[in-house]
Amino acid sequence: MSLDVTEEGIREFLNEIICAKYLLDGYSLNETAQGLGYSNMILMHIKLENYFKTLDETLVNLFFIEEPESHMHPQMQHVFSKYLLECYEKKNIQGLVSTHSNEIVKSCNMENLRVIRKKEEFKSEIFDFNYFKKEIEDKRLKSEDENCDEESKDLLKNFYSFFFEIGFSEIVFADRVILYEGDTERLYLKKIISLNDFEELQKKYIAFIQVGGAYAYNFKKIIEFLKIKTLIITDIDYNCYPKNTIEITDANSTNATIKNFYEDNKGNSLKNIKELYKWIEASENIVLKNKNDELIYLAIQTSRDNYTRTLEEAMLAKKFSIKAYERKSREEWKELKKNSKLKFSIPIPKEKKNEEGKKEKDEIRLRNILDSTSKGKTNFMYSVILNNLALKMLPDYIERGLKWLMKK
Repeated sequence: MSLDVTEEGIREFLNEIICAKYLLDGYSLNETAQGLGYSNMILMHIKLENYFKTLDETLVNLFFIEEPESHMHPQMQHVFSKYLLECYEKKNIQGLVSTHSNEIVKSCNMENLRVIRKKEEFKSEIFDFNYFKKEIEDKRLKSEDENCDEESKDLLKNFYSFFFEIGFSEIVFADRVILYEGDTERLYLKKIISLNDFEELQKKYIAFIQVGGAYAYNFKKIIEFLKIKTLIITDIDYNCYPKNTIEITDANSTNATIKNFYEDNKGNSLKNIKELYKWIEASENIVLKNKNDELIYLAIQTSRDNYTRTLEEAMLAKKFSIKAYERKSREEWKELKKNSKLKFSIPIPKEKKNEEGKKEKDEIRLRNILDSTSKGKTNFMYSVILNNLALKMLPDYIERGLKWLMKK
């Protein structure tokens, strides 16, 4: 008899007879008792420990991990990535992790992040966020030297750190970005984009970031840095209860994002809505470009939206074919509400004296309807969607913005 014993044969034999078991709360569990996520994590941990033991100070030591998030629960991804970063720091080694995980991106510091984005077919571009952070810091220091107000300094110092924790990872992986004001906008946009008219957007990963009316402008630098096509949807918010078109155009906007972009592009402060309408029309809503590439489209209500000032106003104005300042009696509004099946509140009109001194009830404008419905905007939006009115009530300014976003 002759035996042909090879190293590979011994390894296979050992693999067959040896089985790792884990003791948990008095129970002995086989390897197969856990999911692939745990198995992968254990393997990576073993590889990492072995790497620590083989470090050679005369060589360049670099530890690569490709997509550690595979088969892991999001919370496990977060914990494990934190552990990896602590290991790298304690052992003072260089490591590189490639990932498609939001949780892993959130776990690392901005200066340690490198983003690879497709530029054209078979060509990509690397964005180093260490340079981006230094640029922000330089801008903050410059602002302090110029004695800017405390609120501005605090915003420059803290905004990007906070944003990195809450929404940054969404933008990193996005093909397109939509910045919007509130929950009702998100609800409505999700529904609209799911429709056949906007099928092209369904093929792209869109980052939806809620920013309110004041903070969308602060995303300008990061959009410019990553060169991502971005739609900002915000309200014109003119500061009056108009009786006619002239009162609207003579008023001014209270929206900080609109004012900041206007000043960037025009070099002076916004005076009134008339100037705003003129500028937005001439610029075709484009407020930021990178050479010939259009990066930011600012979608706001205009005269095409019947001079309305908010999303809900624009939707109702389109549905009922009325301008923002037109008045209707409470009975007329009740009839419109009944026939449309929409949920909104109708305020009780105030009494006023007519020319003859007799008391009569004042008629109600859209602004009064929306003020009365301010705490029920979500119910209003659900009624729009559930009654299949989303597309029929799509305001012009949002439709044009979404069509721009679909372009290459």
